[in-house]
Amino acid sequence: MKKPKLGELEQRSAPTEAAELVVDGKRLRGLIPYGVESRDFGGWREVMAPGCMTKADMTDLVATLNHDVSRLLGRHPNTLEVEERSDGMHWSVELPDSPTGNDVRVAVERGDLNQGSWRMAVAKDRWDGNTRHVLEVRELRDVAVVTTGGYGAAAAAELRSQEGAEQDVQDPNNEEDAVRRQKQGGGLQVEDRTHEQAEGTVESRILDAMRGIAPGECRDLTHATAAPVEPDDVRTALIDKLREQSVVLASGVPLITTDKKAVKWPVLTGDVEVAFYDELEEITPSDVDLDEFEIPTKALKALVRGSSEAFEDSDPDLLQLAADNINIAMSLKGDREMVIGNDPKGFRGLLNIAGTQAIAVGGALSWDHVLKAVGMLQEALIPGPYAVLMGPRPATALSLTKEAAGSNAYLNRPDGIPPVFGTAWLPVSAGAGPATTVIVYAPNQAQAVLRKQVTVEVDRSQQFSADAVLVRGRYRLGFDVHVPQSIVKLTGVAAPAINA
Repeated sequence: MKKPKLGELEQRSAPTEAAELVVDGKRLRGLIPYGVESRDFGGWREVMAPGCMTKADMTDLVATLNHDVSRLLGRHPNTLEVEERSDGMHWSVELPDSPTGNDVRVAVERGDLNQGSWRMAVAKDRWDGNTRHVLEVRELRDVAVVTTGGYGAAAAAELRSQEGAEQDVQDPNNEEDAVRRQKQGGGLQVEDRTHEQAEGTVESRILDAMRGIAPGECRDLTHATAAPVEPDDVRTALIDKLREQSVVLASGVPLITTDKKAVKWPVLTGDVEVAFYDELEEITPSDVDLDEFEIPTKALKALVRGSSEAFEDSDPDLLQLAADNINIAMSLKGDREMVIGNDPKGFRGLLNIAGTQAIAVGGALSWDHVLKAVGMLQEALIPGPYAVLMGPRPATALSLTKEAAGSNAYLNRPDGIPPVFGTAWLPVSAGAGPATTVIVYAPNQAQAVLRKQVTVEVDRSQQFSADAVLVRGRYRLGFDVHVPQSIVKLTGVAAPAINA
């Protein structure tokens, strides 16, 4: 089985501890285990890292029979409960008084149903050789009791009474508990599970959909109601590309996805009054000064026009090249705008945020200037961590700085310098003495918002008259900084040509 890619919808089955089954007040319980290495998935294994479900989106989490939403057992947070513990994510659902609920109840009691399963989209992972460590789950889609998994011996479902749920907690590493589980007809260890995923990557299914559009048609590939492309997949692919290409996001600026045209936050603009009081003295009430911080999302679009013959017959595949370039180009455009954006149709980037702090360098940049900027952020009570955005020219000049004139020893970076992120977006002035700006800021005081309405469209309507195929990509991005003092601009920084 091939290795999964981030963002793909993945399915797992795994056992959980067996327990005494009680007739009255039953709940169905399961476990997504942490720290346990899976069986071989076809050349690779997997471990769910402790806490990997902490940030998982559970907005649409349901419990089902065999992952069939028409056989619903419960919905989070009403009848489906989840609890993260040291050994994994525990889930329990109150079985409905319905034919499906009653069938599941009887089948689990008889041992006919003994496998638990879940479906997830992974946001972050790490590979150690052929072992995959799942570090962060983006979305937990559903948990299920299933009839058959890829490893038929894996037991995962149990029924307990609500009153007795904590009475028979067993240690999976305890030999006596293991013998008792075998006598009860319970399960094997939690590493028995399956992995199932949709055929092909997101990108390959988009390309297949592009090629499948007949001449004369125009089709939106990401908002259709049928296969082969699901909007959630495309959103994830675009977000991953944006993160890969964006220096601003790499520096620590949080990215929020939304379905709204704008996102609003309450912002504290003034503190409550705090004073000393005598015993029994009445405290004077005061109000918290609040304002509203809003980030609207702005549309970013790209269009590629090419001949149908080139799209169909080129080697390497021109269609794939066009689709990849649209995705990457839009991501790079988003990163550029977050640094220097000032388009009336877009948003302000870091360089054009009003009300920031500044240091006039007026010459060669030194680490002293960066340390002073850090001190200004601390004096303004801006919490860290901090980051530095710097163009290649001043970064190269700093790297070439020697300890002393005529020395061959390079000057080391002093303690207290934040991480430096190189970007080519910061402009360099023309003329004999080119200059640029360096930005020192607190990334956690900025916010990027990505609207989920991502679209990829193909238009073959011009194929007959002009032999042309059009491919268009669109998404909406917003960015702003709600505390301008969290940015220090180092202006007038000398930017000599690197080859001078």
